[in-house]
Amino acid sequence: MRSSSRALLLLPALVLCAGCATSHASRSTDAYVQAVQERNHVPGAAVAVVRDGHLEKLSAYGLADLEDEAKSGPDTAFQIASATKIFTGTLVMLLVQEGKLGLDEPLSKYLPDVPETWKGLTVRHLAAHTSGLTSGLKEGSEEQTRTNASVAERYESARNAPLAYTPGERSEYGLTDFVVLTHVLEKVTGQDFEELLRTRLFEPLGFTCTRFEHAKQQGPVRIADVIPRRATTYRYVDGAQQRAWFLYPIHTYSAGGAFSCAKDLVRWAVAMDQGTLLSPESQQAAATPFKLNDGREGGFGVAFTHGKLRGLKTFGHSGGGALGDVLRVPEKKLTVIVLTNEQALLPMLAPNIASLYLPPLPELNAPGLPDAEPALTQVLRGAVEGLLNGTLDAAAFAPSAQQELLPMLQGFGTPGSALMPPLSRLTLLEDQKDGDKRKRVYRAVYGEDVTLKWTFRLDAEGKLLDLEYDWE
Repeated sequence: MRSSSRALLLLPALVLCAGCATSHASRSTDAYVQAVQERNHVPGAAVAVVRDGHLEKLSAYGLADLEDEAKSGPDTAFQIASATKIFTGTLVMLLVQEGKLGLDEPLSKYLPDVPETWKGLTVRHLAAHTSGLTSGLKEGSEEQTRTNASVAERYESARNAPLAYTPGERSEYGLTDFVVLTHVLEKVTGQDFEELLRTRLFEPLGFTCTRFEHAKQQGPVRIADVIPRRATTYRYVDGAQQRAWFLYPIHTYSAGGAFSCAKDLVRWAVAMDQGTLLSPESQQAAATPFKLNDGREGGFGVAFTHGKLRGLKTFGHSGGGALGDVLRVPEKKLTVIVLTNEQALLPMLAPNIASLYLPPLPELNAPGLPDAEPALTQVLRGAVEGLLNGTLDAAAFAPSAQQELLPMLQGFGTPGSALMPPLSRLTLLEDQKDGDKRKRVYRAVYGEDVTLKWTFRLDAEGKLLDLEYDWE
């Protein structure tokens, strides 16, 4: 870790020169962020771009606090929510590198008191959200946020709950995996989780902004630590900004809750590029998707999400919508960091900015399948555009989706949204029928060369049951 610290001593000089960047990508980034701020009601933001161990851009925009009119800066501490998992994933892989932890070792090696139903569980199951564990507490639920339970107490709660599904059967994002993972890390090292982060990551990398607020709810009063240069988090509701931030109990800190700044995350990215934090092999292992029991890829590697952008593999994590959005393109040694203080944005900021620094998708103009149902495609196009613009048509959704899915999706859209360029075209890639259900997959091209792959699941009448997107 000493080599990491020495390598990062030059960072302050690089930071001072960050404002000198005048490349086309840098100017386009500024224009994009400013448009998002204006049309999506984002008070403040910070953006950093690191390539091949060098800081290419570090910029801040707007206000960190509307009441005091405090400006955002590279050392403004934003709540990054679930993007905290990039630290957890890094910590896990550090311990793997040192031989203190094995991803495919059974949990019973580290926790001798695991129940019989957990005998097949491994550390990798926990880190990839494929364990089947449930404690009845969902991340952000009222019960979860009002408790001051310790990691050990939450572990006991998880031990006594039945598995929700066979380990490795599916990938389901949840909190309990990371509470138990925290317990493993603490048992293996003899240190509590915050101390591990501080001694193994934050101090060696020279972090100055990253910390937790230790918030607690005591009756009607919420108390929390003072965090220097903290950005106030907002949510735009009914034409006005409201203060709104997530309350993370201490036992959830491996899953979310950190406050961090662009400068600190730049130090992490530089160390990752230089291989002084995690070796290239460890980074590849962390970003490799979990292989489910049926051979499909799960949605996570070792705490990191994974995907593609412009045909290149990516990994990272977002949190709180787009409160924190960190994306790495390892083949290009490119990292994009975006922090904001506005909830309810889709996590599209970092990929869009990264696209400005990468060549277009090779298959951009490849022909798709003949479309025998153009009217249905128009309905689905309306859903794609409506999700971003807040104009979703309830009639396009099946009754079950109107009850559960639609209200959640309606929380993201903003009229005139600038998260994506205008939608240019949809190209049908896949059309499958399975009994009374069907699936349609499209390549959506935004502007000239920004692409998403949209997957729609429909009922027999062509009504939407679910929709999701992936970067290509």
